[in-house]
Amino acid sequence: MPIIAVSGPHGSGKSTAARKVAESLGYEYVSAGELFRDMAKEENMSLEEFSKHAELKEEIDKYIDDKTLELGQTRDNIVIDAQLGGWMLKNEADILIYITAPFDLRIQRISERENKTVEIIIQETKAREESEKNRYQKLYKIDITDLTIYDLIINSQKFNAFECVEIILTAFNRKLKGEKE
Repeated sequence: MPIIAVSGPHGSGKSTAARKVAESLGYEYVSAGELFRDMAKEENMSLEEFSKHAELKEEIDKYIDDKTLELGQTRDNIVIDAQLGGWMLKNEADILIYITAPFDLRIQRISERENKTVEIIIQETKAREESEKNRYQKLYKIDITDLTIYDLIINSQKFNAFECVEIILTAFNRKLKGEKE
């Protein structure tokens, strides 16, 4: 019942890589970020507004994180893309992946994706990430800057999306076979 958890900051390429890994393996792809965005839309709020709203309503994060854990415990052949995927699924997933990139590159990617100015994206991303850091510390005592739980950390500035997928698939296959070197 293979499970792959992919985490990382906004704009790192984690969703692109996770989606492509799922496609390559024929696995189900689930995104906690999409769930969060859908909830924000339902409330007619921007992501930044909804992040602030979530600071006051712990049940929002709890719902998303409980759903992430439930999927990891009840589904087979799944790739879960979630900010806290590594933390929520550290006892369930077969491999924990963290994808990162330098802040400036992440901002550029988000700006292009959302068709907003770099200045706006910097402000929004800093606010969102600070909000998440505080919420996760308060809710779970998790320091999201602690990457020691991850099996594999990839800097997507150094590798394109195809290469990130190849690295993940290689590591995943080796881990499933029990290879260490």
